[in-house]
Order: sequence, then structure tokens, then C-alpha cells
Amino acid sequence: MTINTTITRQQSQLPSSLSLLAKASLKKGFKPLPPITVAIDGFVFDSQSVNRYNASCGLPHGALPLPFLFVATQPAQLLLLTHPDVSLKLLGMIHTHVSFHQHTPLEIAKPYDFRLNVVACSQTDKGMELELEGRFSVDGRCQASYRSRCLVRKPVSRRQSVPERKDVERESQAWTKLDTLPLTPKMARRYAAVSGDYNPIHLHWLTAKPFGFKAPIIHGMYSVARLFAAIDSPVSDVEFTFRRPAFLPSTAHLEAREGELRLLNHEGKPLVEAQYR
Repeated sequence: MTINTTITRQQSQLPSSLSLLAKASLKKGFKPLPPITVAIDGFVFDSQSVNRYNASCGLPHGALPLPFLFVATQPAQLLLLTHPDVSLKLLGMIHTHVSFHQHTPLEIAKPYDFRLNVVACSQTDKGMELELEGRFSVDGRCQASYRSRCLVRKPVSRRQSVPERKDVERESQAWTKLDTLPLTPKMARRYAAVSGDYNPIHLHWLTAKPFGFKAPIIHGMYSVARLFAAIDSPVSDVEFTFRRPAFLPSTAHLEAREGELRLLNHEGKPLVEAQYR
């Protein structure tokens, strides 16, 4: 029999991301996530945290950008994933996709009812794919939401190799280069401090190597923030697909065309792609 589990917390009762990451490092297994909900009534965005994030990511002071909805609720995500009923190895988990939708722009310092749910979890050829949905509501009406998709890879034997991703460029208008972004370990550590994401794959080559990375990689959500900062008009829907890791140090190239953005590595291969409207 399946039992739904709801974790109810006040925002002030959420554990720190560092303590939850330590707890996540002990998780083992390869079982689908059970139906768990994290409920936080009266969730409030802190203006100082928002402005530190904006300053680090090239976003306007005083704005509440959509990617921060995900960043601000990462402790709730970790609280869900480290629940005793979860039997899934979490460290080394790969973020593959995140999307945001807003009916009404959210406000800093206004209280919202936040709910985080498991909306999908299934085993695929690549591993265990899971999807979480976070919703911000007032009086039972959703104001904005996000969906985050991750992959826990299957163990790969030494005789097997992971095939190189093939990027298919659809025919459309040409891309316009907007900027060149230096990506450095110092930048990753600074972003960790403002976001609370101290995942070891981002911090040093010694802590990234056990997870199969030859060097530390920039936070995917940092790349999302830099892409979002390049959108010059209000948006209600935006989605980001993570194509490959950006190793540190390196340089990324930001390009745009109507309704789309992308970051490319020095070989011209996509790191992150975005679509918005």
C-alpha cells in the first residue's frame, strides 16, 4: 500500500543546505521516490538574499527573478530527497532540465504557501529520472511554479562507455552572439555562497573527480541565471535544458535568437539551452 507523506515545516525550521548535503551523502539505493510533499506556509523571499544573488549573477537589484524561486527553495528540495523513505543515491545526481511558469509576478517579502511534490520518477535506460514541482500559492491559487528534472545515473562498467551526445541543429534563423562569459572556480565558490549549493562537484577537482568529472563544473543554475539575465522583456514561461557540463576554468559564449538563448563551450557545443515566451 502506498502512503502519501507530507513534511510540514515553518521556513525558519528548514535545516541548512550544508547539513542536508551531508545527510544526502549517506543516501544509498536505486529505488523510485515515494510520494512525498514538503509544505511551507508563509514562505517569504528575503530581500538581502535576493540582492546578493542578483549581484552575483548580473541581474537587476531589487528584482525577484524566476530562477531564484528554485534557488530559494533548495533546502526544501533536499529535505524531501533526504527523507527516511527515500532509497536513492543522491550525490552525483545530474540536473537535466528546469522550467518556470508564472501567472502573477511574485513579490519580495510577501508570504506564499509553498508546496513541493514528486510528480514523476521512473527508471530509464540512463538511470533513475525524477521530477519535482514547486508551487507558490495565495489563498489556494497558484501564482508561480517550477519543475526540476534530474537523473541518477546507473553505474557504468569499465568496459562500457557513455556515448557522446549528438546535437541536432534545427533550421531556423541565425544565432547572434551576445557575450563571452569567463567561468572560474572562484566564481563557482562565490555562487555557492549566495545560493547555498555546496555540491562538491562544483568546488574543487578533488571533490569532483569521485563523481566522474575531470575538473569542477559550474553550477547549472548559475548558467540559468546568466541566460535569464540576457532576456530583455518580461516572460511568463521559460525552460532550460542542460546539455553538458562546463568545466572550470573555461569560457562560454552566449548566443540568442527570437525566443531562444544558449551557452556554448569553446568547441561550439551547447552547454545550456533556453526557450521563453
